[in-house]
Amino acid sequence: NNSARPPPSVTRTMRFSLSVIVGAGAWWTSDAGLKAQVAARAPVKPIKISLDLDQAPADRWKVLQGDARFATYKQDMTNYIGTYIPKALLPLVADIVAGLRKAFYADYAAEMEGLATALGVSIGDIVIANLIYQLENIGVTCDQRNVTGPCPAKTGPGMCTGVIVNGREDREDEIWQGRNLDWNLDASLLKYVLQVDYQKANQTLFTAVQIAGEVGILHGMRKGAFSVQLDARDEGGSVVTNLLELIAKGAKTPTHVMRKALETAATFDAGVDALSGTEMANPAYFIVAGAAKGEGAILSMDRKASADTWHLYEESAKDTKHVNPQQEWFRLQTNYDHWTAAPTYDDRRAPGVAHVGQFCGDGVVDQACMTKVMTTWPTQNHHTDVTSIMCPRTGYFDVTVWINGTAGESVLV
Repeated sequence: NNSARPPPSVTRTMRFSLSVIVGAGAWWTSDAGLKAQVAARAPVKPIKISLDLDQAPADRWKVLQGDARFATYKQDMTNYIGTYIPKALLPLVADIVAGLRKAFYADYAAEMEGLATALGVSIGDIVIANLIYQLENIGVTCDQRNVTGPCPAKTGPGMCTGVIVNGREDREDEIWQGRNLDWNLDASLLKYVLQVDYQKANQTLFTAVQIAGEVGILHGMRKGAFSVQLDARDEGGSVVTNLLELIAKGAKTPTHVMRKALETAATFDAGVDALSGTEMANPAYFIVAGAAKGEGAILSMDRKASADTWHLYEESAKDTKHVNPQQEWFRLQTNYDHWTAAPTYDDRRAPGVAHVGQFCGDGVVDQACMTKVMTTWPTQNHHTDVTSIMCPRTGYFDVTVWINGTAGESVLV
């Protein structure tokens, strides 16, 4: 069973202790206690489901209705909202519910209505689930915030690491992607991590990872085309501004943009165009891997347009001071613009780059070397909830959820 994480009061105490360590000059990356905490966590698999895109949008999520594994979802979501979502934001959520089809793609809005029925919750709860990335001021203080990147208190990691690595010799068309979701998600929702096969004509079009209640995705892959993940940028932007942007202009959430790209784009180039051509509610990084040599890029996205695209085998146009040297056959992205120096309080970049060279630099690039990169400290850290390895060329797609419990179980038990 998935053991609950400490309550907020205990978490605050633990993080205060960490801040003392940081204040003494040792950043969290050198904390032996945190490394031991990570080593004690157990790997489990997400629950796997199939979603039929040929069904009417409102009917697609009926697959969850009556499933005993979601019996406590309503109570868990209610508790999560009560603990982490500021009440002052709820009127804005109500406004979005009123304009659901303007705030979201029309078919996704219909899915959200059907999903609310399937899980026995309100449409407002489902809207919140789909706006978690936007709702970064979840706690009273930064230390309780658990969703969108670097914390100004400078006591912990930002949200996520993405790595794309081009294969070599006779496997040059294999682009491998490693994804760590450093969310520090509350255990009440972590147990609802899903791996979804999105299908048309009884064939899987793409596979994605998300939290039950979301119709958007956290990362995913379309075999033979591309894989994509989301990393937070600029702490996700302003909460109120993000929500008002959704309400007033119909700007889309990055999680929905990624899913729509996987649904509609059949090539790497088409995927990059779809991801970079949509006005979004908040800034983001999209890390994209394709199915042929050189098909890999980091998209640094502002709300209205791309700020930069950094491809494999291309020099960075913005890193004129060479603060982020990376070999041409791979790219690594955390939560900071690649043309700026990573902050000393959260430098996962330098050790991550070193580990790519160490584990994937000699010999075959495959799931084994990528797994080593993604599960080595501090790329894997005390906030890492999900590790995924993907390869669009071969169709390899593996997901691990990290919990405080016993290994060998599915998440929903």
